[in-house]
Amino acid sequence: MSDHKHLRWQTLPATPAPLANFKGQHAQINGCSLYYAVGGMGENTVIMLHGGMANSDYWGLQAAFLAQTHRVILVDSRGHGRSTLGDKSLGYHQMAHDVARLMEHLEISKASIVGWSDGGVQSIILAATYPDKIARIFAYGPHMSLAGLNTQCGDNPVVDAFMKRAEQDYKRLSPTPDQFGTFYKDVWSLWQWQRDALFTEDQMAAIRCPAWIVDGDRDEMINRSHLDYLAAHIPDASLMLLPDTSHFAFLQAPELFNAALKDFLSVQ
Repeated sequence: MSDHKHLRWQTLPATPAPLANFKGQHAQINGCSLYYAVGGMGENTVIMLHGGMANSDYWGLQAAFLAQTHRVILVDSRGHGRSTLGDKSLGYHQMAHDVARLMEHLEISKASIVGWSDGGVQSIILAATYPDKIARIFAYGPHMSLAGLNTQCGDNPVVDAFMKRAEQDYKRLSPTPDQFGTFYKDVWSLWQWQRDALFTEDQMAAIRCPAWIVDGDRDEMINRSHLDYLAAHIPDASLMLLPDTSHFAFLQAPELFNAALKDFLSVQ
């Protein structure tokens, strides 16, 4: 019998340290101070968007890998990490709009989007809303409505560990470290009160760039059938499941995750 304590999908490895060779800075975008970090080199740009309650440091292992061949931009979403909430409420469409405006600020005409969880949601919104700006999307563990979420996931020990880490990270990184309680409520409201779909089937059908819907085969937060639904309604989208991983595969199996990214970015 296997020792369940050693199954990688039941672990939450440490968050990578900030990348020393990525230059972090802020831009005033849509009424907030948006943090981003730029590194790497190459003709093509990849923008990496993290999940709810997290920050861009989670992408460290992937950013270092992709920076060998691409220009990589890490973003702390509005209200997350080192970014301020600003004068607008937290919302998926607002965060996606922030990314589009950041691209204009940095004079990036087109980029590939790698998004995890809430960042994956943003990638789909961006592809549907700004087709001329988005080259391709790699959406890891996304959803489009409350039906896609396992609302009981808070009882999972990996998710519980993530939430505890999120509080520590927020107090360490945020410009408003004493407001974690408000931040927590705002993000949970995003997750639990989605009575309407975040985007329609018609909007998904309008996506024309290459799109991969990706997840771990042990994801504790996203319902598997929902991934099938998303992949079926985005034209020519591909569905990939990474073995023995959960919602946090980029930490649990970084080499596997990086290989998938390399393959995704090389598809013509």
